[in-house]
Amino acid sequence: MFRLRDFFQLPHLEPWLDQLLKIQPGMILIAGKEAQAGLPGETILPSGRSAIFHVLLGEILANNPATRAIIITHDRKSYRLPREVARKMTFFEIQRGQTEQEHLLAASHMKANLLILDRLTPESIPLALDAARRGKRVLAQLDTIFWGAGVLRHLLELGAPPIHLAGIAWIVTVQRLPTLCPTCKHPYTPNPAEIERILQILPGLEPVSFFHAHGCDQCNGTGRRGDISVFDLFHLPPETPNPLAHPSQISVQQYALHLATRGLLPLEDSLQYETFQLQRALNLLASLERTQTETKTTLERKLLELQTANRVLEQRTQELISLENVGQTLLSTTDMHTLATVACQKALELCSANRAILYLLRPDQRAEVLASGGWDATRILPTLPASEVLDANPTREPLPYHQFPPGIPPRHPDLEGALLRAGLAVPLLAQEEQVGLMIVHSTRKNKFAPGEVALLQSFANHAALAIQRAGLVEQLRAKIAALEAAQAELAVKERLEREMELARNVQQNVLPRTFPQFSGYQFAAGYVPARFVGGDFYDVIDLGDGKFGLAIADVSDKGMPAALYMTLTRSLLRAEAYRQTSPRAVLARVNDLLMELGTPTMFVTVFYAVLDTTSRGLVYARAGHDRPLLVRGNALIELSGRGTPLGFLETPDFHLSEEEIALEPGDRLVLFTDGMTDVLCGDGGLMAHQHFRGLLPSLQDHTPEAFCAAIFERLTSVQGDNEQFDDMALLVLGVDGAANFGRAEEAARKGESV
Repeated sequence: MFRLRDFFQLPHLEPWLDQLLKIQPGMILIAGKEAQAGLPGETILPSGRSAIFHVLLGEILANNPATRAIIITHDRKSYRLPREVARKMTFFEIQRGQTEQEHLLAASHMKANLLILDRLTPESIPLALDAARRGKRVLAQLDTIFWGAGVLRHLLELGAPPIHLAGIAWIVTVQRLPTLCPTCKHPYTPNPAEIERILQILPGLEPVSFFHAHGCDQCNGTGRRGDISVFDLFHLPPETPNPLAHPSQISVQQYALHLATRGLLPLEDSLQYETFQLQRALNLLASLERTQTETKTTLERKLLELQTANRVLEQRTQELISLENVGQTLLSTTDMHTLATVACQKALELCSANRAILYLLRPDQRAEVLASGGWDATRILPTLPASEVLDANPTREPLPYHQFPPGIPPRHPDLEGALLRAGLAVPLLAQEEQVGLMIVHSTRKNKFAPGEVALLQSFANHAALAIQRAGLVEQLRAKIAALEAAQAELAVKERLEREMELARNVQQNVLPRTFPQFSGYQFAAGYVPARFVGGDFYDVIDLGDGKFGLAIADVSDKGMPAALYMTLTRSLLRAEAYRQTSPRAVLARVNDLLMELGTPTMFVTVFYAVLDTTSRGLVYARAGHDRPLLVRGNALIELSGRGTPLGFLETPDFHLSEEEIALEPGDRLVLFTDGMTDVLCGDGGLMAHQHFRGLLPSLQDHTPEAFCAAIFERLTSVQGDNEQFDDMALLVLGVDGAANFGRAEEAARKGESV
């Protein structure tokens, strides 16, 4: 283990070193300049301050075994202390986002007579000096080029209150200076002026020999080889009246002169120490300034690069926003020819082209020109073989295309009025299926940029989906129109009552007579229309993978129109339920289709849920429908959720939440339409919702089938001879519970109690 004496070359300093090692109030500050990373040409040697700091700490702890110390550090691993010593230490390791002040405040209230800091900062100086002034021994480091009283002035500049300087006990400044080359050094006799200066620094110094070096190969002609530590010991006794005027016990210049008398340093380095240090400091500042200038230049260049990149990003962002707006426009249009015209116009804008044509591939191996831009419409064939269009680009990626498009006879540029320079054939892909082709040309530029090609491909995919969707809507409209025509013809040929009877049969066939079988779950339902036919419906859909869908709905009207609307809604719901598992997404898609079909006089409320039979997790969405009720023991739980009825609002104003609840064994989930709670009672009033709710808890132990039967029996008795006010639909889901499931009814038949 190193000792402090191993670093000091002057034996007469040992009494002062003994004082340093005692645990007394006040701060011991180890000062010195360390190397600055990234500073080329730095002339101040690293002082070795950190090594002196750790050696001094080790000796203090070894000489004072009863010491309790607190160490505030950024790196605990830098303190390599014996295990028996480390056990007496309390480490406060500064983490990211923390400061020395936080730990200093905590340490000042702890019982420890030694406080150790890795370094002093402008923020921690006042607290550390105050702790020393109040009686703690503080050992700390300070990165500085000053020594002695100059360190005190530096502390004041860093924000130390003048009164807190009384907390300073010792300042040990360490620097490293280059030593004489032992190969080429030789005795040197100082001149009278140098002798006078020597005696000013060390009065009473007896004549000694000094040395000088001219330079050799070993020292590269500098006369210096190696380095050595020089120290400044500054001790500030308590109650010193003017600390800034107090001299060092031994100044760094005196220390250097002693080393010169031993032939370790050149005499000139000792006599002109302050001048040389000032020159080194100026060189350091110049190096810092150069580094700062270079850093500023680098940052300005990086800033320019970032600004350029930002402009490109803003341009791309605007293009994407434009593409999104175009996508919304395409989604809001259902006419294929209108869609194609918009697509051609936007394609020309996105890639700065001036000619475009869009082909739609028909199932009968024909291709139809839906729209064009920039071409003479009289020269375009409206239909042509699909093979000619596919030959223009047989791949599924955009390809350069410099010929006249299929269906437009080529002709000389003089007759055409321009030369086709850049061309691109972009396939229209929708759900991995090619539905058409778009060809764009420019007569002004020679090629399309990669960004334009990528943007055009993305846009083409949007257009393809919109066109495919428009085709489906067109087909659906045609089928609906055919259905309406057939219904009108039927109304003319048959009596209205017969039509209603047939419609009733149709509706009864639409409603499920049997339900899918799932282990642990039972279903039961009941339906009574207010007229021959009604607008309520329910359904249980086997979705596969152990999941099923539950649906109940109520159309806003009654009679034949409501039944038709109900049939349409149920068909769309079942179709979408097989495509996606999210109830919210299913209802949102059904709403879009209902709005596209244009039935402004009616809307439908729907509750749709998906249940995972493995986890019993029920995910549901409620589009304006009555809240289902969950019977759990003696409790009645009303399912939450909000939503807008379907077929009522366009997508931007349509709101729908998706909720989730876990079912438990023995639960009864009751789905119903408002006809169940709007029963006209014998006294002319309506049976309130609360009355209906009150029926349910008593039926907890019934099977779903008995549950349904009991409710309808109660409603029939309440209604009496009054006319039914609204369609009534009820769907009950039962979750198998304990082994006595359904025993209530069995016991009732046998006259027993459960």
